[in-house]
Amino acid sequence: MSKLHVRQIEKYLTTRLKNSINMNDYSNHKDDNIKHKAFLTRALAAFAVSYLSEVPSEDIASYVTDGYNDGGIDLLYYDKKEKILYLVQTKWHEDGHGSIDLGDALKFIEGVKKILDYDIEGMNDKIKSKFNEIENAVYDVNSKFALVIAYTGQESISKEVNDAIIKYVNEQNNTSDTKNETSELMFFYCLKQSDLHNAIASGVSGDPINIEALLIEWGQIREPHYGVYGQICASDIASWMNAYGSRLFETNLRHFISGSNTNQDIVKTLLDRPKDFWYFNNGITAIANTIAKKPIGGNKSSSGTFECSGFSVVNGAQTVGSINAASKINPDAVSNAMVNIRIIANDNSQSIFSSEVTRYTNTQNAIEKRDFVALDPEQERIRQELYIEGIEYSYKSGSQSSTTNNQFDLTEATIALACSNANVSLAVQAKREISKLWEDISKAPYKQLFNASITGPFIWERVKTFRRIEKILTKEQKNFSKRDALICVHGNRFIQWVTMRRLSSNEQIIFSDIENIIQYTVEQSILDVIRLVQGLFPEAYPASLFKNQKKCKEVASVLTLSNNF
Repeated sequence: MSKLHVRQIEKYLTTRLKNSINMNDYSNHKDDNIKHKAFLTRALAAFAVSYLSEVPSEDIASYVTDGYNDGGIDLLYYDKKEKILYLVQTKWHEDGHGSIDLGDALKFIEGVKKILDYDIEGMNDKIKSKFNEIENAVYDVNSKFALVIAYTGQESISKEVNDAIIKYVNEQNNTSDTKNETSELMFFYCLKQSDLHNAIASGVSGDPINIEALLIEWGQIREPHYGVYGQICASDIASWMNAYGSRLFETNLRHFISGSNTNQDIVKTLLDRPKDFWYFNNGITAIANTIAKKPIGGNKSSSGTFECSGFSVVNGAQTVGSINAASKINPDAVSNAMVNIRIIANDNSQSIFSSEVTRYTNTQNAIEKRDFVALDPEQERIRQELYIEGIEYSYKSGSQSSTTNNQFDLTEATIALACSNANVSLAVQAKREISKLWEDISKAPYKQLFNASITGPFIWERVKTFRRIEKILTKEQKNFSKRDALICVHGNRFIQWVTMRRLSSNEQIIFSDIENIIQYTVEQSILDVIRLVQGLFPEAYPASLFKNQKKCKEVASVLTLSNNF
């Protein structure tokens, strides 16, 4: 069936994109077969990103970069809404056999490295025309990167190819001393013939989702609106995500936010304490056009299988996405986790009500880690000390605050203290995930920053110095380009830490009296950090590097040993 499926994919792409793909570089080519194959390669790239992003392929077609000096990058597309940069390589196998060879994979990786290093001088004009997209992606600390390989062969990619790509992806995602603690900066997607054909056959963006849900200890509510509830195995939820991707959240206000602090916590709970997951997680809410119980099991409430048509998750996208992420790491652990679920019928008479369900289930106030800081009496003591000095300090969530003049808040205080502390890991954590510094107010790292010995005026002096450093650093960043500029942008907390340590190395100096030397210290810190990072970690993407505790400690150690503090 492989050739048949290839022909069906070809027909779909030709019909959908024949007027959307730029083929001007082939206008004088005499061989129509070669020209058509080039078109299919490019159309396949647009379709692959459309499938992953839910953006129409016609809108992505203009982002094709395939051609001479493309660096192995056939398409480059930045989804501004989701902040994901897609980098794609495709191969068209007319006979339905083959995948991608190691040479092409390595070329692709090198091309990705150049993009992330902001080094596109030697690449073609198509890639250079995407300068703004690249700039927006690499300079935004919240950007993610999706590496996509798509081909029309039946075979899976070889172990050598998979290992090479996964090794590079893991290197960029490794932000810790441990293998189990990684960031979700970069993802790898491999779409072979079966994936592409199934996507086309099922409908990329329109066909309703129909699922079967096996509910344990289920119940139902008939009035005023019909719905069922119960427990469902987390593995079943992971299978939905694998099958339908982000289409599963069509009516949700927000899709799965990969890499958020909350999601990382969900994944950790699933992997470390799967049997306790039901107790710790709020579960998910879904709507369906129809809900019908299958006869199996009768009316027993111990278990029941429900057929749901037009199914969509309206609350709990982060739970679903995190379950799927955890399942890829340890499926056995996820199979031991149960999740609360509600499914509400969405017939025509309830259309307004269903919209209300979506809206209200997504507007409940969540308790964040910083909210627990309000329980620490030291915070109120600090606020009072500063109030006497005419300084307004806000540490409670929801309180009106400003970071100008004589006002600052908990976040700014935490960053300033972290960058002032001798322990570089605190500054790295402030960059990577600041909420971890507030996780437990009874012990480190929180107690390293806020304790009985830390006075309000002390914090205010650090904040003022931090602001001055931040202002200078922002200005100095404009003097650098390519990877050096990225080191300045993504390494801001580390550079601030180096500067603060150098300024405080002489304990006789009062922070407010050293304004005249801050400029010089910042400039030297920038140059030293750039030099060491370029020498020690020339292959690491700066956004990932400066969230990596081990690598930052290594750079800090070299600075210390060279007597640069």
